[in-house]
Amino acid sequence: MSTDQSSIEHFSLSEGGPFDRALTKLHLHDKQRTIAVAALCITWLPLVLLTGIEGTLYSGGQTSFLYDIAMQARLLLAMPLLVLIKLAIDSKVIVVTRYLSEALMNEEEREHILTTALQRAAKWTNSTLTEIILLLMVIATTAIFVQGGVYTGLRAGTGSWMATSREGSQTLTYAGYWAIFISIPFFQFLLSRWLWRYFVWILLLFRLSKAKLNLLPTHADRAGGLGIILLAQRSFNLFFLTGSVLISGGLITRLIQNPDSFNTIRSEMIGYVVLCLVLLIGPLFFFTGKLVRAKNEGLLHLSHLGATLSRQFEKEWVNDLPGEKGITEKKPDPSMIYDYSGIYDSLQLLRVIPITPRDIISMALTLFAPFIPILFIHFSVAELLQRILKLLV
Repeated sequence: MSTDQSSIEHFSLSEGGPFDRALTKLHLHDKQRTIAVAALCITWLPLVLLTGIEGTLYSGGQTSFLYDIAMQARLLLAMPLLVLIKLAIDSKVIVVTRYLSEALMNEEEREHILTTALQRAAKWTNSTLTEIILLLMVIATTAIFVQGGVYTGLRAGTGSWMATSREGSQTLTYAGYWAIFISIPFFQFLLSRWLWRYFVWILLLFRLSKAKLNLLPTHADRAGGLGIILLAQRSFNLFFLTGSVLISGGLITRLIQNPDSFNTIRSEMIGYVVLCLVLLIGPLFFFTGKLVRAKNEGLLHLSHLGATLSRQFEKEWVNDLPGEKGITEKKPDPSMIYDYSGIYDSLQLLRVIPITPRDIISMALTLFAPFIPILFIHFSVAELLQRILKLLV
């Protein structure tokens, strides 16, 4: 295996840093299901036991633990998803990086990219300082949210499985202490860690966009051969899907408490989906300049070729000689003109952004899926079906 191929094969956005090294020492490296179960045992199971002892598992207070939809969405759905997406993202990133390196770069440029961009990205993902900063940010934001009463049951005058209200003051329960100091920070650390790695991926794409790529204007993907980048972006869409699950849990809780807040909630849902699409599609604009040049150069080259073919065709076929004579003398085949026209039409359709409307709709629907329960809570099934039919008709 060559040096550049080895560098790509061993490159991983999800690995590196103290957290990953700790998993390696515990022999949990690449055992995502085991890690997901262990995470639940650390964050969710103790809350079940503590709330069971305190009598707030399914009753007591204003909000019991099992009826805290936001917390269940955070720990039972979003957190395991953050763990399980590792293999999907890493495999797609490796495939895309290898393709760009082997199919669209010459050997000299490939070696330069692998010795700079990949090593720099690996350095960022292996940074101990970065994970320490992320951890400190998680601790700080958790403290701010607790003081601001963001989490369920910590608002003034309310009580729940997390806190009790006595004489106007809030007192955390044992389950509340575990949630505030263990469960929520652990989840937020995983979330911020993946967000940092997506930022590293964006920087890597930016560096690749500056390389001398041998784009193929007539490539079948109508994106000069860059359409494969969507494989990586779709895999990172799973990370943003985690955010949809998390936000959906909080919005469902708000809607149940205040049914009149649907209009605000709807705006927040749409805003989140749009923001995620911007973050997923935005990096593709890095390649726009190269695609525009490839399209213009391809059209210019085909225009010269078309002029030559048309001139030769008219010389040999558009004349007074019998058509049978042209055929017996094996003159230029008219189908060449037809094939050329097809190639020219295809090149005119080359996209300057390597993504299709179908890809955008697909990613948007995936991001919106966790918000569907909100629609069923606010609308009746009959009313919802009626609205859908109106959109389709």
